[in-house]
Amino acid sequence: MEIIINHNFDGKIWNSTFSNEYCVLEIRDDLIRQVSFSCFNLLTGQILWENLKPEKSWWLSLVGIFDEYLFLHKYSSNQKPQIENLFVIDITTSEIILKLEKATFYNYQQNFLTISDLNSNLKTIKIGSPRKSTDSVENIIKVLSEKVSHYPEDSPHFPTIYKFLYRLLKVDAVKAVDYLEISNKIIISYYIYRDKSFLNYLLVTNQSRQILLNDLIAETEGIGIDTFTVKSDTLLYVKNQTQFVGYKL
Repeated sequence: MEIIINHNFDGKIWNSTFSNEYCVLEIRDDLIRQVSFSCFNLLTGQILWENLKPEKSWWLSLVGIFDEYLFLHKYSSNQKPQIENLFVIDITTSEIILKLEKATFYNYQQNFLTISDLNSNLKTIKIGSPRKSTDSVENIIKVLSEKVSHYPEDSPHFPTIYKFLYRLLKVDAVKAVDYLEISNKIIISYYIYRDKSFLNYLLVTNQSRQILLNDLIAETEGIGIDTFTVKSDTLLYVKNQTQFVGYKL
């Protein structure tokens, strides 16, 4: 497999959102209480832009990517945060197209954005001119077929995967696994218990059980879900909370 993304950030990778072509990461720096955003082109593996800070704030968060626009919410900083503003960003340039105050994202379709105000009233706004959409029926089916399965220890599938890991690696997997078969490859995120912590590894093999990757991606106190994803034939995962990694399958 070819590694096409290997990027380290100063803060923790907190959240992510994807389209068929782009990935945007939400990066949080605990020391200075600042959130920033970085965008990767999944087809090339190159970073399109990084360290975008629409405001000097901790209270911004990803909504999603639709067409070639990125949507962010800004929340209030009170004890029970409420959505205050909506940012619309051109994903190809990182330019802020709109900042809508007291607005919540409701829907986006064919350059028409629907927002909700504080009284739940809906309003539709046209953004730019129509662009070529990448969300074809074929791509939608492809994304659905790449859904990762999460199997806890009490799942009927866990013992089978446990045996596969033990025979291949001589490890005792515990708690849960994330599992996907794609592009004639088997991808498994598994945990072993060592010295009062859980070591999370990401394993990739081919159908002949040849090991293509077995990467220690985290040392944790608990078990996570969604430890990897596959988009545009690229295996994507976060390593040690601050490193974003992608391999072409």
